[in-house]
Amino acid sequence: MSFKKCKDLILGIVMLLFSGFYLIYAQQIKTRPKLTPGYASARIMPTLLGVLLAILSIVCIYQGIRQMRAKDEDASGKEKKMDRGDLMAVVFTFAVIIGYVIVMPTLGFILSTIIYLILQMIILSPKEKRNYVLFAIVAVVFTALVFVAFRVGLQQLLPRGPIESLLGF
Repeated sequence: MSFKKCKDLILGIVMLLFSGFYLIYAQQIKTRPKLTPGYASARIMPTLLGVLLAILSIVCIYQGIRQMRAKDEDASGKEKKMDRGDLMAVVFTFAVIIGYVIVMPTLGFILSTIIYLILQMIILSPKEKRNYVLFAIVAVVFTALVFVAFRVGLQQLLPRGPIESLLGF
């Protein structure tokens, strides 16, 4: 059995282990129980993300097992290669994520998130189906919803930038 046949299974197992460690460390985050309600502690989002990662890991394991069975039944032996466009999308995605993390302390949550989302949508959409106005609207609305959910609903601080200063947050 080659690595190409079981790469989804291996990735799923590794990510499931990672999500377990992530959840363990998420529960060790110190909170201020007297100042914030139990549902709005600093652990809630890391815990939800860890559970989501575990669920997606299990789905990846299941798909890996299905692919292995399908490839064992397929006698053609031809492997689908990743084309150059897919590889560049992965490279650009990592570059944009790193850039997002670097500029967030300077630009703040709102501006850096809007820019990140627009760039990510451009990277992942086919050239003939790009709608920049729709990308901008989705990025602004999603960022506003997340900002309100964290700042007002969960009462958690997000990195401040020029827009947050103008809004008084």
